[in-house]
Order: sequence, then C-alpha cells, then structure tokens
Amino acid sequence: MQLTPQVLDDAAAIGEAVADLIVDRLVAKGTDPFLLGCPSGRTAVPVYAALARRARAGQDLSRLVVVMMDDYLIPNDHGGYRIVDQNASYSCLRFAREEILRPIADAGRAAGTTPPQEIWTADPETPAHFDTRIEAAGGIDLFLLASGDSDGHIAFNQPGTDRGARTHLVELGEATRRDNMGTFPEFTRLDMVPRHGVTVGVDTIARLSASAVMILTGAHKQKAFARITAARAYEPDWPATIVTECQDASILADACAAGIPARA
Repeated sequence: MQLTPQVLDDAAAIGEAVADLIVDRLVAKGTDPFLLGCPSGRTAVPVYAALARRARAGQDLSRLVVVMMDDYLIPNDHGGYRIVDQNASYSCLRFAREEILRPIADAGRAAGTTPPQEIWTADPETPAHFDTRIEAAGGIDLFLLASGDSDGHIAFNQPGTDRGARTHLVELGEATRRDNMGTFPEFTRLDMVPRHGVTVGVDTIARLSASAVMILTGAHKQKAFARITAARAYEPDWPATIVTECQDASILADACAAGIPARA
C-alpha cells in the first residue's frame, strides 16, 4: 500500500510527535509490557531524547521494553560469530543501554518513577528464537524504522533480501558499511566496520508489528524518501519499502528529507 508521508519541520518535531505516539499507545495498553522496536544510530535519537523529557515530567515508562533491531558480529573461536563487545562505541546493545534507557531511567528516577530496564537482542547462535520470543509476547507494539541512505537497508537487511526473511545472520554490503561510517565517526576507514551482523528480517518487521513508523530526516535521506513514498509493496532492491506492508504504518519526514525548501 502506498503511504502518504507526513512532513514536519525538523527532526526535533518528529521526535516530539513520535514520543507522544509511544506514550499514548503505552498508556492505552494498560499494565502489560510495551515492546518498542528500536534502531540504533542517528535517526531515532530525537525520539529517545523526547521520551526522556517525558520521563522527567513524570510520565511512567517502566513498562517499556526496548527491542533492538540488529547488532554487529565478529568471528568467535568456534567458526561462528558473536556480538561485538557491548562496551564498544558501535555496539547496538551499548547504544540501547546508554543512549536509550539510561537517559530515560535517570530522568524517571528524578521524577520518582520506576525506570524501564529490559533490552531484547537477538542471539547470533539461535537467531530464529528472537522471532519466537517476540511472537510469544504478542508482537512489537510500535516499530521505529529507518532507511539506509544509499541502499535502502533496514536494520541490517541488505538489498535483495527475500520478503520472507526472519531474524538471521547477514554479510554486510559495502554501501551499508559506508552508511554506518556516518553513524559512528570512529569508523575512519571502511575496513574498521564489521562485515557481519545479526538482524530482524523484513518479515519480522511486517508480520510481528502492530504499528510501524518510518522516520526520514536530513537531506541525505532524499533518495530514501523518494523510493519509499513511491513504493506500493515491498521492493527487494530497497528493503526499507517493507513499511508499505506493515500494519498501521506511517512515514514521518522532515522538510530536508522531503526536499522542501526551508521557510523564510
């Protein structure tokens, strides 16, 4: 289904709008855990910052469960792969702990509320179990999505990913690795970026999400904006088009991503 984007002024406005949506959905769910599918990196940072501000204002976010989309892998000693050191600056688990939960927790404690604590990530030794766990919990309540700048990857799903892909290990293409050099400035050379990852599949996103929001911000996302807003169904050469097949899906873009000139 082709989606009509909502265009807001800037990334900060999108962060506030999505944080409001998360809080509304969390409150409406009652006492059950609220599973929030989360990307690491730049795109959703304004959302996480806005959630921390709501916690500081007294909003109870204790039922929030952070479900990470992916993480980098390096070879282990047994011919397989393991998640990178969780203290590495580019670790997605570190990002979840330090950039998503810690600000919310610190703000919540200051306001006298119980902080959220749960982070879910996929185990590269048993990736299929991640889908099973999510499904057993009733699915992701809201999945925050982002698109690769130059190749349309979503999480670590590469161009050419099969529509039926669930959580799996993947070899990362050069375009994805170059995009992530922008996300993590300490990657000053391409050979510093890990070559493998574990990721939710495009089917994981579409099948196990009650709602999804694609966030596109910055002029570097104009190609992604054009591809995703023109799509009517999943296009394997641009995996982020899976948002068109998600339930209750929407696209939020800022003026730069939409190619709209700044207002005087």
